Amino acid sequence: MRRSLGFLVNVAVMALVGCTMSSRPTLPVEVLLTPAAVPTIAADGETAPLQPPDAAAGAAIYAEKCAACHGNTGQGDGPSAAQIRAQGKVVASLVEPARFRTARPRDWHNVITNGRIQNLMPPFRGSLSAQQRWDVQAYLWALGTTPQNIQAGEQRYQAQCAACHGATGETPVGDARRALNTPRFLAEHSLLDIANLMLRGDAHTGIDLDEAQRFQVADFVRTLGYRYADPAAIRSAAITGDGVINLRAVNGTPNGPPIRALPVTLRVYDTAGEVFSRTATLDEAGQVSFDGLPTRTDYFYQAELDYNNGRFYAAPMQFPITGTRLISDILPVFETTTDPSTIQINELHIFVQDITENTVKIVEYYLFDNISDRAYIGEAGPNNKRRTLKISAPKDAQNLRFDGLGLGSRFFQDGEVIYDSDVVVPGLRSAQIAMLYDLPYRDRRTFERRVFYPVQRADVIVPEVNGPGTPFTVTGGLTDQGVQRLVSGDLRVFLSPKALAAGETFSFELRGRPLAAPAPGSDPRAIGFGLIAVGLTLGFVYFVANRARAQRAAEAAAPLRRKILLREIADLDDKFALGQIAEADYRAQRDRLKRELVALWE
Repeated sequence: MRRSLGFLVNVAVMALVGCTMSSRPTLPVEVLLTPAAVPTIAADGETAPLQPPDAAAGAAIYAEKCAACHGNTGQGDGPSAAQIRAQGKVVASLVEPARFRTARPRDWHNVITNGRIQNLMPPFRGSLSAQQRWDVQAYLWALGTTPQNIQAGEQRYQAQCAACHGATGETPVGDARRALNTPRFLAEHSLLDIANLMLRGDAHTGIDLDEAQRFQVADFVRTLGYRYADPAAIRSAAITGDGVINLRAVNGTPNGPPIRALPVTLRVYDTAGEVFSRTATLDEAGQVSFDGLPTRTDYFYQAELDYNNGRFYAAPMQFPITGTRLISDILPVFETTTDPSTIQINELHIFVQDITENTVKIVEYYLFDNISDRAYIGEAGPNNKRRTLKISAPKDAQNLRFDGLGLGSRFFQDGEVIYDSDVVVPGLRSAQIAMLYDLPYRDRRTFERRVFYPVQRADVIVPEVNGPGTPFTVTGGLTDQGVQRLVSGDLRVFLSPKALAAGETFSFELRGRPLAAPAPGSDPRAIGFGLIAVGLTLGFVYFVANRARAQRAAEAAAPLRRKILLREIADLDDKFALGQIAEADYRAQRDRLKRELVALWE
């Protein structure tokens, strides 16, 4: 997602929530997308690597910096790709043959160095050394071929090329007297260039290779200049280890049946997305074990289980840097309900993020309660998903997106209604949604935001900007709560004077056009792309952290459950006093309720 202040907004909103809680590219078309050369500053290691690029070293960097958009195998299918494409931007497949074979390494190095601003790719010249950027590209070269191609290419090279070029490409030949294994040859030649060299000059008249074979030889020749490693072997090493995770499924609904003999899927993530998954079945005691797990500190694990049309999640788990290789935890499950009256909005924050010449950027942040002892699953939706929580979207909203998994994944849209597909477990603030969008804006605009559930607190938050222009203000009956001073900046809060009922409209008017000058010496473009990179990572982390609420829900719901139990005991006493229940049934039910109440207080 492109965000000018998106990261700061997320941090600020979360921080403020804490405060307010207390207060209540004649070439195939694909080639057109091949990175074009962008001039870079001449520096050692920039125009050609100083040492052979290392694919294995590049794999780790790729996973951290690139996979979120380009995917684990370079096909442009990372977890953040859909949101970027939804904004009309391009997330290229780096291994598509037409692009992969025509791209010159030096050109790609420049793109990695300087970014592709128009497609929201940040520059990496500041966060990665020149050698690290070459290493990342080496891993891309490895992703675009196979060990079998390289082996076949080597056999043909040794049979038809080595007599002139040397077994390892070490013999300088041609007018340029350049060896095939030099950094400069590596940096300047695409696979297509290398394949076409075999068709040129009298020295190559005896070469008997078809096109596919020439590209195999080209794949091998490229490995003479870098350290190849099989990506499949790298990934295999990344998914094995000596870690063990033991889980026990527990039904958090009082008197709910035991959870057993059901499949549990353990998914393994890093900041780029899912790495792998494994599935095992609960035994009769509701327990399941996963062994042979890698204990890398950049991996975290999350188990999920489907039960009664709902999907439930354990809290994210990580192995410690040192110490135990065993994790034991609970996978909380609940009985389910389709009753929407169990849902309410604890807090609704509408954050005015930023303005451009004709638009204003908005973030809406919702915190939901489930006041029952069952998980809310809503109704059946498209593609085997549920329609659970729903929120309205403005008719003229542009660039609609969500923090974490977005439209087409967790969320889907039907007209002006956005549906969440996650279940809502019991508890206060047990679910959250952050919706971001742009709206046409000049100097004022009326907002009318329909809510589908009761809202306890609603407010509008605007940045307090000191500078030329007209400061933001909010009218329409909202109360100015003053300025909240945060590390990320000052914010002014306008609070709705009353709670909202389901179906009501939260209305207000935003006025103003503040102008703030950038800090002296700052590069707004570089700052923006830095925030994009951080934002993409945090967006995914948000998704996993949101799942963690299922684990905490049972604890968060305890005070509410105690109140429910006390009310049930009182109602039972009244029924007995009125003779509406037999004494034996009365005492049995009262004893059961008391035992559960005592257990919640222990």
